[in-house]
Amino acid sequence: MSHPSFTLKELTAIAKKYSKVETRTSRTGAVVFTEYGARVLGLFPDKKATNVLWNPQALDDNMKSGSWLIGGERLWISPERNYYYENPRDFEGHHVPPAMDPGEYAMSGDLVFENMSFPLLNLMSNEVYEGCYEKREFSSIADPYATGLDYAGVKITDTITVNAADVEMCAWSLAMVYVCGTSKPGTALFPIRKGGKPMSYFGTIPASRTAVAPGYARFKLDADEIYKLAIKPEDIDHANPCKAVYLSQYPDGKQWFCVVKRSLDMAHTQAECVDPAKGNPEGPRGAIQSYNAGPSPTPGMTFGEIEVQLQKGTHQLRRTSCTATHELLSYAGSKKDMLALAKRLLGISSSPALY
Repeated sequence: MSHPSFTLKELTAIAKKYSKVETRTSRTGAVVFTEYGARVLGLFPDKKATNVLWNPQALDDNMKSGSWLIGGERLWISPERNYYYENPRDFEGHHVPPAMDPGEYAMSGDLVFENMSFPLLNLMSNEVYEGCYEKREFSSIADPYATGLDYAGVKITDTITVNAADVEMCAWSLAMVYVCGTSKPGTALFPIRKGGKPMSYFGTIPASRTAVAPGYARFKLDADEIYKLAIKPEDIDHANPCKAVYLSQYPDGKQWFCVVKRSLDMAHTQAECVDPAKGNPEGPRGAIQSYNAGPSPTPGMTFGEIEVQLQKGTHQLRRTSCTATHELLSYAGSKKDMLALAKRLLGISSSPALY
């Protein structure tokens, strides 16, 4: 059963209690940005419909308590193993460092947010990097495909600087997408090269949840079992700026929506990819990832994620820094419209199969 999602009015009313909020509108839609966590908190291709990004039902309480778990699209640092597990060797004790997320972002320009001089603990090496830095620059963009569909989209340039040399790291963008549940599962789609195939990043993903077809891979998102899928950089179609597509019904079932992640600032080889798989840390690594949440005692935790691990940081002046640009787009319309759009985005000859 679908859980409630927030309208534009509901979302902004809550967020304004705890954060500076900026809203940008398109012909039909809107994008909501918060200083809190430097988030794209809301993405509305149809501003009369509900958010296509996921937010927790306890959004008000979570923002009041300073939690990172507010949904939307966020910036983290990769590899996850080094910074988000208290026992990184065994991938145990997941913990989000609050200095990074939600951090202490401040708006320094038009849709520019900076998190200045914060400490970051590398749990793998037991080193503390003082004076780290994050910046997120957002701008609303016109539909790059000129579809004429209901649309809202944003261009994002992210910078993470670690105050230490020779650190293997990259910026990592994660979009939490709304999932209706098992009765109306969503489908994540990824353009891949011929011969490419997805990886299981946690436990082995059953065949009922993922498949490969000519030109693309698909992954079922229903928030019923925890799995994570990834695409190796060598299997990515780097000529196509589209890296991930998510299709789902709205919770009321009246329309469909599509969320798209695009970037050309991606790892091309294993040497450029920094995030080891929890299920096989010594094996190949993935630069495009998608997460399916599992059952939770907390109501409404039905979400999935589409993620891009951006280009590897470079070393200079005793620091390691990554700057990369990506886009987050959204569309709304009929199922037929969304399938035709997905076909175009993936660059395939027929409509993709959905779950």
